[in-house]
This record gives sequence, structure tokens and C-alpha cells, in this order.
Amino acid sequence: MGGGVAYHERTAYRRGALGGGFLDWNARPKVFKTYHGLPEVPLSWDIEGSSKPFFQVLFDPIPERTGHLDFKTLSRVLRLSYGITAQSGTGADAFYFRSVPSAGALYPCELYAAVQGVRELDDGLYHYDLARSRLVRLRSGSFLASKALPTAAFFITTMFFRSAWKYRDRAYRYCLLDAGHLVENALLVLRSEGFKACVYDRFNDAKLNAFLGVDTEREACVAVIGLPSKAWAGEAAEPLNSAREFSLMDELRSWDPVQPEACRLSPVDAVPHAILEAHRTTEGGAPLRGAGEKGAGEEAKDFVKEVRKIPRPEVLPEGLSFAECVWRRRSHRNYVSARVTKENWQTLWHSLRLDGALSSCVQVIIACGETDGLPPGVYAWNVVEEVAQEISGEDIRRSSARACLDQGWLKQALFHVIFHVFWTSVHERFGPRGYRSAMLDAGRLGQRVYLASTALGLGCCGIGAYYDEELRSLFHLGSGCDVVYLTASGPVKKLRS
Repeated sequence: MGGGVAYHERTAYRRGALGGGFLDWNARPKVFKTYHGLPEVPLSWDIEGSSKPFFQVLFDPIPERTGHLDFKTLSRVLRLSYGITAQSGTGADAFYFRSVPSAGALYPCELYAAVQGVRELDDGLYHYDLARSRLVRLRSGSFLASKALPTAAFFITTMFFRSAWKYRDRAYRYCLLDAGHLVENALLVLRSEGFKACVYDRFNDAKLNAFLGVDTEREACVAVIGLPSKAWAGEAAEPLNSAREFSLMDELRSWDPVQPEACRLSPVDAVPHAILEAHRTTEGGAPLRGAGEKGAGEEAKDFVKEVRKIPRPEVLPEGLSFAECVWRRRSHRNYVSARVTKENWQTLWHSLRLDGALSSCVQVIIACGETDGLPPGVYAWNVVEEVAQEISGEDIRRSSARACLDQGWLKQALFHVIFHVFWTSVHERFGPRGYRSAMLDAGRLGQRVYLASTALGLGCCGIGAYYDEELRSLFHLGSGCDVVYLTASGPVKKLRS
């Protein structure tokens, strides 16, 4: 299949073959992207966000808005989607927590917005400067194809070297997973505000990156979130899906770069060839074929011992408010051996259904310890059919922790949520670009585990580093099927504030 799948195979970790390696602290990338001398617009400080319970936002129909997109709402959307939620340390040692997780806390993503007809904001393309909580105008004018006003599109890019500095060739995996975190967080924030959004990962790479003005040897767009015509609830709106390509109003227009030096993160920031090649070879797509949600457990069907019907609880846990949940999200490793209520784990499992999946090819397997109403074991979870297929009655969390680079803390996490992909299916339906789609979807699902866990008072931590073949074998996945992400969830000794 080549492309992303070949890249995935080449960057697999194998026990005894990781090598030493070290971090070049002199090449440490800048945490924030900065433009100089361009018009700036401070964002509104109203970040209260939705006070509705998180699971009401997640599961209920989108509430009807009483107004259109305005500057205050846009500010809130940006700051909740990708804002700084806390700070530890000062000066050069300062660390900034954000509303989404990131592999190694390296945060490769940048966020841009093109707006039209938003009160108190000139039409144009803006970079979201989250460090200073402001928008920097890169281009003036109307660029979106939608004729309905107001409207906006959000562009999510990845700056490859931020992750590659630590993770080298394997970093492209994490860039896509982190972009998926941000995509899902932004979609849910928009949902909490009453907007129906569309997510796209199909567009003309060269034209869109030129529009954003970035240096494509260092930064590239991987996803777009659009507010289509009549995107507010209560009016006829286009469905949230990826069946169309995103395009600008004038696809034939040429664009001058916008301070490409802003993409320089370090005096020594050359991106590994393997990453640039993986991104280039996943550019091509294929005609979209029936993208209905696929059942889970197909790769492990020969091992199924029992099938359990697991309906969503009729009464959902109240949990935290949506905005508070986003603001409190953290990564935890201090797990303790404890059970959770049946209502809570069923709600967590039912959170794993994407609105508008890009590929519908990411499947879920959950390894768990003993908890209320569920014996320990390994379950292929089909959220669409509300069915869990028991693959094994054995508690394999200790083995899973060993396969995840011997991270001992992981064996205490109650749930190991595994996202895996059968690459042949992806390639047949979506072509080479399907690799990006699947990895973005895995990141999106991971963000749902994070937020649902937070709302339930549980800890969560994403794991992208593991011995690929060991984890594949442990979960009985066949040839051509890979684990692409693992998230741990469960009770912790103390939640971080």
C-alpha cells in the first residue's frame, strides 16, 4: 500500500531496537508561533462557556442558538478549543497546560481562522496567538465560498519539528493524533455553542497551505472545520461529514507567503525526511465509498467468547459542566486499583462515537480490570450496535503495560482503550490520504476519552509509544491491522487541578 502505511511500519518500535538517543536542548523548538508587525485584535476575556453538563452537550441534540456568530462567541470558541488552562513554573522553565493533550506536551498544532461578516472583526484570515490571547491578521478580505453571513472556517496545522525534536521519524503519528485532539475539542466547543460544524481533511494541500502563507517544509494544514451555510441549530444545515472537499472562494488565486520565517522554531529545525515524505505520499485521495460506521471486533472475531448488550444509561451522570470539563482536563498517571459504577463506565464507553467520522475505520478494543457489572477481560466495543464482544476473560493490563515500553503505572489503570485500524479497508475506501483520516479519527476518539473521563472524575492518559508488534499480538490483531493509539482511563489517587 505504501504511503502512510509503509511509514507506519517503518516507524514501529521493537523491543531492544530503540537505540539510545538524546535531546539536543540547543535545538529545543519554540513553544509559540509569533508574527511581527501585523494587525492584532485582542480576544474577549469572556470564557465562561456552556454551563450545561458535559454529557448533555455530548449526547443531546444541538441546542438552538438565539443569535449568530459574533466576536465574543468566536473568542470563547478559540480559547476553549486551544487555550492555555494553567501554568507551572516561570521564565524559561514555565510550562503551559492547554485544553487539549499532546504527546510529550510538545503541542505541534497551530490554529487559524478565516471569518466573514462577524461583528467587531474585519473579514480576513487570522492566526490565533494563544500565548497572548489575540488574533493576528494575515490577510484582509473575504475568502470563504459560503454566501451566508456570518461564517468562519478554522484551519488546523502541524509544525512537524515540535514533535520531531523528541520523537524523530515517529513524530508524524503524534502530529496527526494531536491534530485529532484539537479537531474534536473544537467540534465539541462549537456544539456547546449551538453550531453545527463540518470537518474536512480533503482539500488541495498546495493551495490551502499557500493561502495560510506557511513554509510547507516545516508546517502544513491537516484539517479544516467549517461553519457551513445556516450552521446554527434550529435551521436547515448541512450535515457534519467529510464527504466533500473543502475549497476557498477563489481556488485559482496565487498567494504570497506571510512571514515564512515565523515557521522557524529553532536554529536547527530540519524536519526528518521520513516525516515530509509521509505527508507528501498521503496527499492523494480516492473517491469516497460507503463510509458507514464499521462494526468492531472483525479482526478478533475468531476469539469471541461472549456477546454483551450494553445500552447507554437512561439517566446520565451529571458530572462537570462542559466548560469546566475542558478547562480541568489533564493527563494522569497516578492510577489506583478501584472500581467504578456501572453507570459511569457505560457512559464512558458510549462517549466513543464520533459525529462525522473522517474514515469510520477506527475500531475499539477495551481491556479492563474488574468493575461493577463487568468482569475483567478484553472486549471489542461496537458503540453503534451497543455490543461488547468478549475476546478474553483474562486481565491483560500488566501485559499491555509491558508492551507500552514497560510503563509500570499503566497496569493500574482500570481501562486500556485501544484504537486500531485495518489498513487495507482504509486504502481501498479512501486511498493514501486515508492514513491521515484514520489517525485524525483516533486522536478525536482519544479526546473524547479524556473529556468523558474528566467529567466522571477519572484520570486519563494517552499512549502513543509502544512496541507495535507486541501490542498487536496481545490483542489478537491480524496482519495489516495496527494499534494506532491507546488511552488509559480510571480512578486516580488525586486529580490534578
